[in-house]
Amino acid sequence: MKQILAAALLALSPTLHAADKPATATKPNICFLLADDLRPDCLGVLGHPIVKTPNIDKLVGDGFIFRNAYTLGSNASAVCFPSRQMILRGVSYFRPAFRTNTEIPTMAETFRSAGYLSMRAGKPKNGDEVFDENSDGGNADGNADHLVQFVKSNAGKQPLFLYMAGHEPHDPQYATEQFYAMYKPADITVPVNFLPYHPFDNGAMMEPDEFRTLPVPRTREDLQGKLARYYASTSYWDAEVGRVIEALKQAGQFDNTIFIVAGDNGLSLGEHGLLGKQNLYEFGGMHVPLIFAGPGIPKGETKAFAYLMDIYPTLCELTGTNIPEKLEAKSLTPVITGKSAKVRDHMFNSYKECQRSIRDERWKLIRYPLINKTQLFDLQTDPHEMNDLADQPEHADRIKELLAVLKRHQKQFGDKTPLQVANPADPAWSPDMVSENPRKPKRKK
Repeated sequence: MKQILAAALLALSPTLHAADKPATATKPNICFLLADDLRPDCLGVLGHPIVKTPNIDKLVGDGFIFRNAYTLGSNASAVCFPSRQMILRGVSYFRPAFRTNTEIPTMAETFRSAGYLSMRAGKPKNGDEVFDENSDGGNADGNADHLVQFVKSNAGKQPLFLYMAGHEPHDPQYATEQFYAMYKPADITVPVNFLPYHPFDNGAMMEPDEFRTLPVPRTREDLQGKLARYYASTSYWDAEVGRVIEALKQAGQFDNTIFIVAGDNGLSLGEHGLLGKQNLYEFGGMHVPLIFAGPGIPKGETKAFAYLMDIYPTLCELTGTNIPEKLEAKSLTPVITGKSAKVRDHMFNSYKECQRSIRDERWKLIRYPLINKTQLFDLQTDPHEMNDLADQPEHADRIKELLAVLKRHQKQFGDKTPLQVANPADPAWSPDMVSENPRKPKRKK
């Protein structure tokens, strides 16, 4: 496989920047495998000590890993919606083109124009008009069924663009019994930064994600059970991905397919007392796995920053397809090919009006505008964000610098949210302040 990849890289490298290359029968297929709520570490190939993902591990073992990939943010509790739209549109959710985009073609439309036949299996349902065929097969087995049949019916006729974007391992962490049996809750270790509940109101404490699966305060035993289900659902998704991979092999298309493995957003599973994706911690809502594999992709990994929306222009370059004008996303091809160490100096993230963050290779600042609170973490010595340095006088200048960088990125992306308010809300928070837990929790008056 390494020899094939090396040869393919040499063969395709002249086309990486050839934006006007016409469609041909030898263009590589694209298989985009997008999991729902997949954490940035939760694949065997990424070094997870427990979760079993043999099909993905084998698929991308010779691929290129982005360790610092993120979705930009969300203006909704359902972080997956803006994330998946930004992937398909190549612009941030702050832009008018994100909502009513008639001048920038979607990813599927761009590859259709380049001669690809496309199919979506899974989310988003509101993207039906941009794919040639569409199916919401429900769980991963249904999505795999439709994609396998699509490959059997169309392989070799023209390049294929497969978009498998199902529901796993999202709540309720569906799997079949054989996968649930693989993970015993008592054997699972909870995160080192586990807390029974979050120590202050981050502006998203009343989101349903925080209440519908586990009571608050959390217990280690409850969390072990949830982690077991999450790992089982991830392994189940991996098995169904394996069926799509096998279909491409049987059709003689595997060696001519570029694969992308990613999560639409991250997920907290007990870190800082949180369970949802409505936060900006590293093991929170925005940090995701991102891996490229296949012809033209060398083996390697990087800590360079990447957004999920950057996948769009990257695939265009890797396949010699025109990159549409006005995309806000940046191609990651220079990083993949080793021509550049990075395409971004900082990572900016956002959630509604209540959270903003900026980080560089070492330092990370999180700002909570509605309560006028700032956190500062040294990710080099504190990767789990357990030691907030914001109140230490020696870091005052660093905070000012990072706030200035944050404001520049807000302007760059069109984010007009103020970083402080005249009348901040009370940051106090505890489970005693909630009158009911399950799906629609309310604050006690």
